[in-house]
Formats: sequence, structure tokens, C-alpha cells
Amino acid sequence: MGLLLGSGNTKPQYPYDQWYGVQGDFNSQDYKLKRVGNLDLHRTLPIQAKLKRFVENPDGSVKYYLNQNDSRKKDSGATAVIDSTDGNVMLEKPEYYFKLEIEGTKWIRAYSEYPLPGFIKMERKTVSPWYATVDITNSVAVSGCWLTWNGDEIARDSDGFVILKANAAQFRGGSGAGDAAKDGTYNSMLGMPRTSISKAGVRPLCKNGTHHGAYRVYNEIAWLQRVEYASLHCQDAYTETLTADGFHQGGLGSGPVVNGTEWNTWGGYRPFVPCGVTATLGNNTGKVSYTIKGWTGGDKVVQITSYRGLETPYEYLWMLADDVLIWHKADVSIAYVCEDPTKFTSHSDSATTVPIGYEAITELPRTEGYVLSMAHSTKGYSFAEKVGGSSNKGYCDYYWTPTGGSTWSAVGWYGALLSATASYGAYAGFGCLTAGNRSSAATADVGSRFYRGFNL
Repeated sequence: MGLLLGSGNTKPQYPYDQWYGVQGDFNSQDYKLKRVGNLDLHRTLPIQAKLKRFVENPDGSVKYYLNQNDSRKKDSGATAVIDSTDGNVMLEKPEYYFKLEIEGTKWIRAYSEYPLPGFIKMERKTVSPWYATVDITNSVAVSGCWLTWNGDEIARDSDGFVILKANAAQFRGGSGAGDAAKDGTYNSMLGMPRTSISKAGVRPLCKNGTHHGAYRVYNEIAWLQRVEYASLHCQDAYTETLTADGFHQGGLGSGPVVNGTEWNTWGGYRPFVPCGVTATLGNNTGKVSYTIKGWTGGDKVVQITSYRGLETPYEYLWMLADDVLIWHKADVSIAYVCEDPTKFTSHSDSATTVPIGYEAITELPRTEGYVLSMAHSTKGYSFAEKVGGSSNKGYCDYYWTPTGGSTWSAVGWYGALLSATASYGAYAGFGCLTAGNRSSAATADVGSRFYRGFNL
């Protein structure tokens, strides 16, 4: 495969010892991938190790990094202010170099810290490490954590309700003002992600260079996780134990799984995990327990995952992606990506032209199902190409489309929702996509992460 002929060698010759990656097969149903490149780099994971949380200045530059093992502290060990009043809490995805190689049915995604021949630069990007909420006083999307703590445990009052910082009333999630009556109750939306708002509604709240076109950075982090675990099955059982060869194994496990009917009873599918519950993990991958009060049948304990600082990476809320549009025509469905935030649009549902700035990436399946294979672009983008997998075959994540059935006729433009919610179980994951909602979708279980791209 051209430059990558050194794949699989433990100690390949220069420059082959400066990259690592994974190999898959378009025709394979096996979710496990082959580690290729320098296998020592699969042990040290130099690119993944640079994912880290920080507090940003208004222009997006780093004000201070947060502690590797505890995001409540600065990198220096001093106490950090992470309630957004000192700046938004963000997750830095480092720059690196990437190359896609396809030969026959096999593909390789290769990663390097160095500008090797044929590799393209993937710029530094930053994204809110958890779903964003809104500063209702200043009408601006923010990323922060308003929890208080007793040691490493979330502080709670005599009723078991979470004790938030004094300024938390300024940061109400859910439907915002519409949920004010819930303040101080078991299903309070203070300090929770903001939902029930469309893509067009989120855009004016993203200020100082932020936006919510987060598909691109989310997709990059998803592939860094797949390389780390050499697996397409992100929900595979979580273990901290390495293989005998020193590699990560398994996956990240499930998200904060709940029963949909019970969730509706508790709060009409509103958020139930406050922003920043994994602060005690810092930039490390792991899980923390969180107790939901007032659940059907009594208190409910859920497990909250963080992948190298990315909290609830999937299986909690649907995630808006303002940089993706889907055009379902009468005979073909196409995914488009826009790299210029000034051109993000919801587009008219019935438009017959492509909006300025959006580039066609690939055709999508016309029937729904578990994703069996994905199409890959030279820029690293990936979308469902074929369905026919299962919860433990192929990509192990689900793709929805409205185009199935001979009577379907709702042609036009649709938005993209990623990740899937806490009630979708095995359907959810990094590769999950529903292409069946219009851009105006604004429901209680749909949130957003805001994002900055640099040197685009």
C-alpha cells in the first residue's frame, strides 16, 4: 500500500517507525481491527495522550490547562474555576498528521505526530468536553461545571439533591426558562445541558468564535478511540487491564443506560446528568457513578463514561452537528460537510440546490440498520456506507433513514443527529447517525457541544 508497506512491523525502518494506525476490511463483519505501523506507538499512544481539558480565554487560547487526574485543579495543582466564569472548559484535540490508504477491500487509517510524505495535517481543534448549556443572563452558550464536592463525591443535601454553586441559577439547561419551576427539585435543570433548541436556535448563542459544527472533531476523537482499542465496537466491555502485549482492549462500555418510559416519567426526556460529573477523572478514561433522584421505583444509579476527557461520548443525548446536512433525493441520499462556520445553515427542507460551502462526501444507505461498513474520505470523514451489521458485527452502531419503504416521498434536506440517547442501548455509539430529522428538530433529548477549529 504505497508508503505504508511497513505496516505491521514491530520495528519498521524510518520513516515507518513514526506512525501507527489500524487496518480494516470493507467486507469483514469483524469489529476488531489490526494494529499496524509502529506497535510501540500503540502502547504509548502519543496523539491520544495529548487530549486534555483546559480553561480558555475569550479568543479560544489556553488560559490554563487542567490537572491530568482532576479537572477541579489547574495543571499546577492550584484550584481551578470551572463554572465558566473564568472561561469555558474545553477539551483540546491536538494537531497530528493523517493518511488514508485503500487497496482492494482493505483500508488503513494511519496517524503520526510528524508530517510524513503523503500525510495531511489535522489541525488542533477544541470542543466542550460535555454538552453545553446556556448562560441565561448573557444569552451565550457556555461549557462549565456547577457541582460542589465533598472530597471526590458530589455534595448533596439532606434530601439527596445535588448541591450546586451559588451562581447555578444563571445556567439552566433543559428548555431554559420553561423549566424554572423545577429549580430545587429532584429533576432540576440547573447545571444541566441545554436541550429543546434547534440548530438555528443554537447558532446565535455561540459567540466569540464558537459554533456547534462538532461532527468533525467528534469524528476525529471517535477514530482516536478506535485506534487505541483496535476496535469498531465502542460499547464493548470496559476494562482497565491491558493485553499481555501492553495494548488497550475491549471498549468503553455502555453509557448511562435508562428505560425510555421511566425517563419520560422522570422529566420528559430532559437531561439527567449534570455537566462535569467526570471532573474527578481529569483527562483519564474511566467511569463514575451518578445517582438520579426521583426515578421510577426509587433512586437510580448510572455509570458515566469519559474517554480521555470527553464526557458522555455517546448514549446520553442526541448531538446536533451543524456542519453536516443530508440530502435525501428520490433515488439517492448524500451526506454533505461544511468546514466554514460562517456558512452553516439549516437550509430549506425542500431546496433543490446545495447550500454554499457544503461538500458532498458520500452516498448513504437507503435503508436503516446496523452499520456494516463506512465510507472514508482523505480528510478523515466517515459515514455509513452499508448496513447489515449487528450490535457485535461491523461498526456495531445504528443508522436511521426515512427513505425506507416504497411509499416514502419526503424528499429534501435533513439534519444529522449523532450518538443516540441513553434509552437506545446497543444502537448508540460513536458511529450512530440518524438522518431522519429535519434541521428544525428541537426535542428534550437533543443537545449540542460547541467547538472551535483553528487554521481552517
